[in-house]
Amino acid sequence: MEYNFKTVPTKEFDGCDGGDPGSVEEPTIWIFGIEHGVYKSWDDPNFHGDQDDPNYSIQTQLKWPYNQKAFKLLAAMCGVPVENFREFAEKTQPFVRQSKGYFKGNLYPFACRNVSDWPPAAQKETGMTKIEYREWCNHNHLPAIKKWVDKYRPKVFIGVGTTNRSEFSNAAFGCDVEFEQYKFSVNGHEKTIFHAKSDRIRLVVVPHISRGRHGLNSNESLRIAGEFIAQFIED
Repeated sequence: MEYNFKTVPTKEFDGCDGGDPGSVEEPTIWIFGIEHGVYKSWDDPNFHGDQDDPNYSIQTQLKWPYNQKAFKLLAAMCGVPVENFREFAEKTQPFVRQSKGYFKGNLYPFACRNVSDWPPAAQKETGMTKIEYREWCNHNHLPAIKKWVDKYRPKVFIGVGTTNRSEFSNAAFGCDVEFEQYKFSVNGHEKTIFHAKSDRIRLVVVPHISRGRHGLNSNESLRIAGEFIAQFIED
């Protein structure tokens, strides 16, 4: 999605993938990553990401490992076996345009191969180094996300990536909060979920869902995390 780095963001949902932001009366589940991933080179003229599918269909989403893991997490939250994530996604249509129940975005809207990457195209479009870009987003984009949270009151705001839990806190609450922790182990590797709630806002920050021995890198870890989040929503 195009994003204007020259001014404070004013267009709702700049930098988001899509889905249903919901409403106070019918809140939805939001899941936010750190930034969009890129699996091909910026220099490849044949790579257009999701631009050829403006509806962000399930067929398109299933091409991305991140989305597959997100579907597994959401399936577990709904009591569906994570192995059945494809059927779950086809039935519920998470994040698809005009579908209901789920909304997806990122803290930092510019797509990069990984969090340390900053390709020439990004430097040219933003006119910033990555450090400057992150600072700009922290002062402009995160407050915009906070306004969306205040307006639409998601059922739960799920942040993916515990190293950025401070930024997720500022996006959801507008400030740093003191998190509680839920720890569990899978195959001898400890995982930590950070969670906080205030008023009607519930924030859960889970380990990364794509990699790392401390991440949600298995069906079992995604199942446990999903079941925890479902219970956290009800508490």
